[in-house]
Amino acid sequence: MSQILEIIEGWANVIKDNFNAVDPETKELSKKRLIHCDSCTLRQGNICSPHIFGYHIETNERKSGCGCNISAKTLSRSSQCPLGKW
Repeated sequence: MSQILEIIEGWANVIKDNFNAVDPETKELSKKRLIHCDSCTLRQGNICSPHIFGYHIETNERKSGCGCNISAKTLSRSSQCPLGKW
């Protein structure tokens, strides 16, 4: 899925979540992802900061944050963490 579609999917689910209309599986997936995001060094507020760098947990490649809104990104089932944490 393209990055634009992932962003649209995430934000659509943020809107649905405001009306308690996100399917339970997606909501649970988001909660599990947020556990990793809560302690992540790339996190600045609710943003995965493109100005901070970390290392991918599998490849050890140096990566920056993606710049996404974390709440929306974790609600996009097709999205992935830039550091491979989920």
